[in-house]
Amino acid sequence: MQYTHIVGIDISKATIDVAVCQKEATAVILNRRFSNRLEGYEELLAWLEKAGIKLEQVLICLENTGLYHVNLVNFLYSKKGSVWIENAVEIKWSTGLVRGKSDKADAQRIGLYALKNQDKAKLYAAEDEYLTELSDLLTDRERLVKAKNMLLGPLKEKQDLGLGKRADRSKEGCKQSVAALNKDIKGIEKQIAELVKSSKELSKNYKLIRSVKGIGMITALYLIKYTQNFKRLTNPKKLASYCGIAPFEYSSGTSIRGKNKVHPMSNKVLKKLLHMCALSSVPIQEGEMRAYYERKVGEGKNKMSVLNAIRNKLIHRVCACIRDQKVYSYKQVA
Repeated sequence: MQYTHIVGIDISKATIDVAVCQKEATAVILNRRFSNRLEGYEELLAWLEKAGIKLEQVLICLENTGLYHVNLVNFLYSKKGSVWIENAVEIKWSTGLVRGKSDKADAQRIGLYALKNQDKAKLYAAEDEYLTELSDLLTDRERLVKAKNMLLGPLKEKQDLGLGKRADRSKEGCKQSVAALNKDIKGIEKQIAELVKSSKELSKNYKLIRSVKGIGMITALYLIKYTQNFKRLTNPKKLASYCGIAPFEYSSGTSIRGKNKVHPMSNKVLKKLLHMCALSSVPIQEGEMRAYYERKVGEGKNKMSVLNAIRNKLIHRVCACIRDQKVYSYKQVA
C-alpha cells in the first residue's frame, strides 16, 4: 500500500509523542504530545484530520513497550489504522550514534526509521484472545516463581556453606510464604491447563509440541506464546536464531578466525528453557540423544556446542510436527 504520511509514536505510561513524516519531504513536518488515554487518542485523530491527513493513508510505527502501547494499538486497529509494532532494538541500532534523548526526539527517530524501512513493515493483526490470556498467565506465573526463588536462594547458599542452623531458621521464617507461593503457582498452572484445553488451536499445537520428548509443559507454552501459536515464526532456522541457538561465523580476512557463536540478541527465556530441555533429553530418549551426545563429545566436540546442537534438533522436530500436523515418531535405536 502507498502511504502519504508516516507517523512515529514514542509511548510512555502517561503520554504519547507523535512525529509525522511526509513521504515526499522525507522529513518530520509535525510534532505533538497527547495523553496516553482514550481522550488523547481521539485528539490525535482530530489533529491529523485537521492537518488534512487521512488515517487510511498513514503508516503508524511504534515500539513494543509491553503494556503501555496496548490500548493505543487496539484503538487505532478498531479505526482501521495501519499499525507497525517494531522491536526497539531494531530502531536503536539503525539510527547510529545518538547524543541526547527526549520523547520528542525518539518519536522523530521512530518516524524516520519507518519512513526508510516501510517496505519491511509488518502490520499489526489483532491477537487471539486465548493467546493474550495465556501470555498474561505465564507472566503471572513467572513473577511468582521469581519471588519463590528469591526466598529459597539464600537458604541453599547457607546450606552449601555449612550454616545449617541459620538455614533452618530462615526456612522456618518463610515457610508459610513459600507454601502460599506454591499454591498460587499450582493455581495458575491449573488455569493455563484449562485455557489450553478450551482452545482447539492451542490444544492441538500443544499436544504436537509435547510429543517431542524433552520438551516440557512450560517450554511448549512459551514456544506457543512467542511464536503466536506458530503464526509468526514457523521456519526452524529463524526460530533457532530468535532463540539464540543458531551459531554464526565470526571471521575477517586471513587473521581473524573466531569460533562460531550465537548472537547475544536473542530471547533469553526460550534459550534457557531449551537448554534445560537439551539437558533432560539426553538420558530419556531411548538412547537416541545420548548416543549422539557421546559420539560428538568422543570426537572432541565441546560439550556446550553439542548441547546447542541438541537444542537445534529439538526446535527442528517441533517445527516439523507443527508443519505436518503430526506427532513426532521416533525411530528405534539398534
